[in-house]
Amino acid sequence: MQIKAKRAAKTSEVSKTSEVCLPPKARRATAALELLLALPILLAVVLGVVEFSLMLVAQQELVTASREGARVAAQGGAQTDVVQAVHQFHGSGNLSSATIVAVLTDSSGQPLPSGQPVSVTVSIPATQAVPDLAAFIGFSISGETLAAQTVMRKE
Repeated sequence: MQIKAKRAAKTSEVSKTSEVCLPPKARRATAALELLLALPILLAVVLGVVEFSLMLVAQQELVTASREGARVAAQGGAQTDVVQAVHQFHGSGNLSSATIVAVLTDSSGQPLPSGQPVSVTVSIPATQAVPDLAAFIGFSISGETLAAQTVMRKE
């Protein structure tokens, strides 16, 4: 029993002497160094999440705009009606310069008959829709295109 008590006393003495108590200036310097190393990683993650979220919102707006255009096309609207419906949905925001392609005619240029599918595709370069926030870490969206296509049966 005495041996166990002596070992416990020695280990407690060792743990007390092995603790290093840094002066306040050294602790602040350590915290500053840790912040310096962690901040760029944290910043890259936050900017990546923000950019991805903005891209998802822009993609969803393109999907909804193409759906509105396809609805007008399915009800027998002309090309100008489809373009007007898409622009009306987008308003004057950053997606207002999107490219709109509506397929309302067959290969011979005749309007599609009732029951045939009409499609509307809305696309925009990603840099026009979303700021390129994560380019500094090597993830750039400069060559990407956001696009949405909706196909409906003509009434």
